Amino acid sequence: MKKFLAVLLALTMVFALCACGTESTTTDTASADTDTAAADSSYVMLDEAISTEQYAIGFKQGNTELCEAVQAGLYTLFEEGTVTTLAEKYGLSDMVCLDSANATTFDTDAASDDFKARETLTVGFDAEYPPYGYKDEDTGDYTGFDLELAEAVCDIYGWTLKKQPIDWDSKDMELNSESIDCIWNGFTMTGREDEYTWSDPYIDNSIVVLTLADSGISSLADLEGKNVVTQAGSSALTALENDQAELAATFATLEQTPDYNTAMLDLDSGLVDAVAIDIGVAMYYLNGGTPEE
Repeated sequence: MKKFLAVLLALTMVFALCACGTESTTTDTASADTDTAAADSSYVMLDEAISTEQYAIGFKQGNTELCEAVQAGLYTLFEEGTVTTLAEKYGLSDMVCLDSANATTFDTDAASDDFKARETLTVGFDAEYPPYGYKDEDTGDYTGFDLELAEAVCDIYGWTLKKQPIDWDSKDMELNSESIDCIWNGFTMTGREDEYTWSDPYIDNSIVVLTLADSGISSLADLEGKNVVTQAGSSALTALENDQAELAATFATLEQTPDYNTAMLDLDSGLVDAVAIDIGVAMYYLNGGTPEE
């Protein structure tokens, strides 16, 4: 009987070891497959830029007082080092174009009664526009370079920041209806100087092309006959429909999506060959989709 039990125990151990070996092999294979998939879907950015521009905070035409106050707050944050710290966090250090020599101030004592009564600042932003404004997957909160700056400016004046996601293609309607106080979200002032009341520019931006590493596309000339996508209402679309219309004419198609997150999904799935995108957003995806720390 004891001999039978010993044999039975030995067989049980063998089966257990085999099961463990099988599970380990499966796990390793899955891990390898995941790594391979990640490598296959890695991105590259072309060296040639489509265009260059500058970002600023856009207010409804005539809303000069609020613009001046927010701008003065932004310069205060720059001189304190907050802008530099946040730019480093989000991988934008080389793009900041604020200059202390141009710093402005705002006299709250001399402000209007409406300004003194203000308790909130409602910022309109594209919630799919990292690293400037997006939803943190871990916390579920909206965050980003621009939103953190807006929060810090609100702290200066004792305001509560209201983060208002908007359809980027409807931004003008949101601003003119006063459902938002400003557009602060990687908003291009270049070419729109007369359409809004603007703060000073704070970021130098470029429109670049992002594609898959194995696409075979290495220059703008290689986009001939390719399907390219960009965001509706974006400065990239404006550039490709105007100054770079000759380049766009070589594409098989120039498609539009509501946001860059959708554009990147289309790129990953092979629906398009390349994305025309702002360089800060491109760097976000090149860095794995997370802000640099």
